[in-house]
Amino acid sequence: MSRVTGTRLSLVSLMVAIASTVAIADDWGTVKGRFVFDGTLPERPKLVLNKDVEFCGKHEPRTEKLVVHAGDRGIANVVIWLDTKPGEKIAIHPSFEESASAKIRLSNKGCRFDPHVCVLRTGQTLMIENSDQVDHNTAAGLDRNAPFNDLTPAGKSVDRPRFTQSEKLPAQVQCAIHPWMIGWLVVKDHPYVAVTDEHGRFELKNLPVGEHTIVVWHELSGVVQEVTRNGKTESWKRGKVTVRVSTEATDLGDVRVASDKF
Repeated sequence: MSRVTGTRLSLVSLMVAIASTVAIADDWGTVKGRFVFDGTLPERPKLVLNKDVEFCGKHEPRTEKLVVHAGDRGIANVVIWLDTKPGEKIAIHPSFEESASAKIRLSNKGCRFDPHVCVLRTGQTLMIENSDQVDHNTAAGLDRNAPFNDLTPAGKSVDRPRFTQSEKLPAQVQCAIHPWMIGWLVVKDHPYVAVTDEHGRFELKNLPVGEHTIVVWHELSGVVQEVTRNGKTESWKRGKVTVRVSTEATDLGDVRVASDKF
């Protein structure tokens, strides 16, 4: 093969590679929306403390089972994830590569779990951190991974072995020393999980373009099966809804959930 021919082939290969990169970059999209509480605003009473009251009482922990923004009625801590079958391989956007083996922090802070809903990928490490001045215990009963029950002394942290299996549903996290402390751990084998913020907003970023099913869950309702959008009631059987992802953002808009569903 001549040097000229080889150069031409190299240029062609480079052009194909560039074209492929552009095509891949164009084949991703975002699903977003906002969950809104429909009904009388729920109260968030202070929790009854029975241990380390002098320290924990200063933080005045309140129930986090249902957190609704007083101004815009957004529902916090709704979990949304891409539904996949066991063993199914889903295309992962390159932007998630850097965090694939990251440490994810679950803090014991102010005698509560922070964040209340902790999202973790298989391959990532869960670091349980205690920044309080009292000892804590962090326990989770998982279905597909080994359950754990770790003592975390004041000011210390502990790393959990990496989880190997995707969990079907969020797992409850508790502190045996302070029984009012409850959180949730979401373990998936892909990065397409979102938790609504204090205003009820969420985004699932960089999903592969195409038709997908997402699952919606809340700790009080379990899977969210009845909602109202654009003034119409929708039934989401087993909490699942089909979405069409394009290169333009797919916006579910305001998704209203009635108070009697919690």
